[in-house]
Amino acid sequence: MKRFLLPFVASWWLSPLCMLLCAGLWCVGGLIAAEASSRTILSGAGILGRSGLVGFAVFLSLGLAAVVRALVLRRWGRAVAAFLATGACLLVSVGAAGMVTFMLLFADNDHFADDLSVPEGIAIAEPEETSSWPAQSDRTGEDAYSAAVTNALARPGTADATVAAVVPSFERLARGNRDLLLAYFSAHPGWRVFEERGSLYATRAMRAGGEWFYPLHGYYSGFSHRTDPDGTGECRKEPYQVRLTVGFPDPWAKRGPFRLASGETAVVPVAGGNPGTMQSDVVVLAGPACIEIFEESATPERRLTKALLALLEDELRPLAESPDPATLRALLPPGSAVRGEEPGVFLKDAGQGGIYGVRVLANPGEPGLVYLKAFEVTKGTPLSETRLPDRSSLRLGWSDDPDELFSGTTEITIYEGNWEQYYAARFELWFRPDSAAPERKLAEKIYRIQGWMR
Repeated sequence: MKRFLLPFVASWWLSPLCMLLCAGLWCVGGLIAAEASSRTILSGAGILGRSGLVGFAVFLSLGLAAVVRALVLRRWGRAVAAFLATGACLLVSVGAAGMVTFMLLFADNDHFADDLSVPEGIAIAEPEETSSWPAQSDRTGEDAYSAAVTNALARPGTADATVAAVVPSFERLARGNRDLLLAYFSAHPGWRVFEERGSLYATRAMRAGGEWFYPLHGYYSGFSHRTDPDGTGECRKEPYQVRLTVGFPDPWAKRGPFRLASGETAVVPVAGGNPGTMQSDVVVLAGPACIEIFEESATPERRLTKALLALLEDELRPLAESPDPATLRALLPPGSAVRGEEPGVFLKDAGQGGIYGVRVLANPGEPGLVYLKAFEVTKGTPLSETRLPDRSSLRLGWSDDPDELFSGTTEITIYEGNWEQYYAARFELWFRPDSAAPERKLAEKIYRIQGWMR
């Protein structure tokens, strides 16, 4: 290694030259990525760009080492030359990289739908239009989750971040009736149950305008409305963001949340979040399951965390006291199971081209996972093949009555194509049984869609 590095450290010009070459590799990779017409080319461009970036960092370090070596040996002229050469090459490289980055940010680099058209003679549906997520004041009280959030934020918070993780009903079900608990979440349209990284998760949804809304990853944000909190006659708005998830067995957050054992009380560490908020991520451990609550709110007191722990305990207490299918059915909100409709996939525009809200309706007849596959109609090209199955995965309720259908909601992104480039796509709803029986298709529907633009 020493014999390899010595020429670069001893020379005033060799490392800067290699810096330029590596910066060139990164730029070429970026330019290729901007015009990539296939995943293979895009992947190759990514490897080329990352290799150039790593090489640039290595040779920049060697260039600086050459300056230090020359100074130590008191070769002042060589030190100045190495410093100027390294600095000049750094400036040129950063300038070139900045231009390429600008091109990548604003490049229209997806040519997937350039030559596609919507075929005639087949039934093609349009995604339903949807209004924007209703304001907090418009969704107050439509479901217990949104009501809990609204009520918690209606009072001023304090500086006390203590949380008591008292959830005996949840713990009793998690330890003694895990399958029944999972079946309840699966059948309830206000819980999205999905699989990710080998674990199962149930994330709570909110209801507004008679429909369940599930935003990206289940994060709800907005502004609380507290009338006259200081006696001044003014209405104060406070920003917030919240997510409630149950994990089987692991928490959803990849970064280290603050963990509490069920029944434990502790002061929750809070950190700066989005402007005007303090952030926490609390996980309550209960054997083979856990509760995770992400909160951003204006004060150290974890008002939402405490309110949602109480909400979940209240929701599950009847099932813990009488853990049987009849109690499960009685706890489901009206409309959880429907009759007189056909299984299907229903798309809604989610406010940006290529992003769609999805509602599925089916009864697989046994426990398992449903997910989507999508194909461009004229050529049969798979769409978002590596991401769509995971992003659309759901566990639905089920029964022995095939005329009874259960619904689930999620949000997906189709990456092929650009905004305003419409083409026909067939969405297929597939079922993967827990019994390891062969997968089977439950429904399909063709939509006119557009892709999400990078």
